[in-house]
Amino acid sequence: MRLIADSGSTKTDWRLIDEFNNIHQAQTIGLNPYFTSEQEIVEALTTGPLKLFTPDEIEEVHFYGAGCSAEAQIKRMEDVLGQVYSAAKTHVEHDLLGAARALCGNKSGIASILGTGSNSCMYDGKHIVKNVPSLGYLLGDEGSGAYMGKQFISDLLGNAVPDEMKKRFNEKFNLDRDKILENVYMQPFPSRFLASFCRFLYKCLDLEYTKNLVDDSFSAFIDKQVSQYEGHQDLPLHVVGSIGFNFSANLRDVAERRGIELGQILKAPIAALTLFHINDQS
Repeated sequence: MRLIADSGSTKTDWRLIDEFNNIHQAQTIGLNPYFTSEQEIVEALTTGPLKLFTPDEIEEVHFYGAGCSAEAQIKRMEDVLGQVYSAAKTHVEHDLLGAARALCGNKSGIASILGTGSNSCMYDGKHIVKNVPSLGYLLGDEGSGAYMGKQFISDLLGNAVPDEMKKRFNEKFNLDRDKILENVYMQPFPSRFLASFCRFLYKCLDLEYTKNLVDDSFSAFIDKQVSQYEGHQDLPLHVVGSIGFNFSANLRDVAERRGIELGQILKAPIAALTLFHINDQS
């Protein structure tokens, strides 16, 4: 039996492929090794939904996770997984490779993540051959929920949003300037806080201000990331993540104007990633 995981900082989607290729699913907390202790990881693997999966019967574990790019963090995650699934061959990879395999399969293309944060890579059908660093929500993450939220909150606090937008915001949220700044500068996970405003932005797409903000965010993503890949206009751009999925109409418009072929847009990679491993085994 094989266990597949796609893990972000917030949640981890799990799929168990049994000997008959039946698929069983579960979800746990996010297991980013930078933010989650070894004890918390072990507890997530041995309690809750995952306790239904018998560890001794797992032969392979394929874990794709945010924070699993540095060798030290990969080793740490492999060691913890090995404690629980001691009979299994364990493979720990970055979530960007998981996105590429889910989106492109065995074909070449540009794979990108547009969720709370953003990332992208050029994929040759087997390996990531180039990755433009996204630099995180403070210095980059163009096209992401955190990026859009940051732009909006900056405009809001700088009195640069239209009156109708400000009215809708005040009706929806009980947040003043001090509370917003506290969440951004003093509370944990400010990128999640900023990205949380994207649901509100989606409902305000009828306003020209919001449409321009979203379009400009995707244009910045193409400028700072996609356009850095040689031959990017000859390869399809595939996207996974809630922001790319929910704002797909805006993304398609921007890509078309820039002469970029937009391929698959998935909300989450786990289903396609599971299919990749079923096909890879056959």
